[in-house]
Amino acid sequence: MKYLILVTLFVLFGVYSCQTGYKPDITTIKDFDTIEHLFNSNNDSVYIINFWATTCPPCLKEIPLFEETSKTHHDDKLKVYLVNIDEKGRSEKHIIPFLKRLMVRNRVFALIDDDMSTWTAKVNPEWYGALPYTVIYKGDKKKYYFGAFKDENELEKEIQLFLK
Repeated sequence: MKYLILVTLFVLFGVYSCQTGYKPDITTIKDFDTIEHLFNSNNDSVYIINFWATTCPPCLKEIPLFEETSKTHHDDKLKVYLVNIDEKGRSEKHIIPFLKRLMVRNRVFALIDDDMSTWTAKVNPEWYGALPYTVIYKGDKKKYYFGAFKDENELEKEIQLFLK
C-alpha cells in the first residue's frame, strides 16, 4: 500500500511539473558591470531592481509583491529585475527551487561578484550591502529603499510616484 501511494505521488508530481512547463528566467552574472546598464536606462519606463538572497527571510517574503506588481502593471511601462546575491553554488539547491515554487516570472540575475563594496557603491554610495534593497527609477529620478516593502499598497504608492 505504501508503495502504491509513493508511486502515485511521484506520478502526480511528474504530471504537474510537465503540465506547467515552468522554467525560471535566471542568468548567472559573474561581474556587476554586465548588468550595470540596468540602472541607467533613460526612457519612459519605470524600473524596479531588487537585491535579495535566499538566506534573507524579509527578501523571500517580498518577492511575491514584485510578482504581483508585474501582473498589475503588465500594460504599463514597468520592468522588474530581481538580483540575487547568494553565494556561488546556491543556485541549483536554493535559488531555482524557490523561483519554481513561486513561479517567478520576473527576470532574475544571480550575481556572483565578490567585489561587493565596489558594486554596491555603483548602485548607491550610501548602501553598505544589507538586504533587501530596492532601486526604483525612471530617467533621472531615483529612489532607494532599504528593507522590505510591507505590502502591495506600500509598493504601489512608491510606483505611482514614478508613473505620473
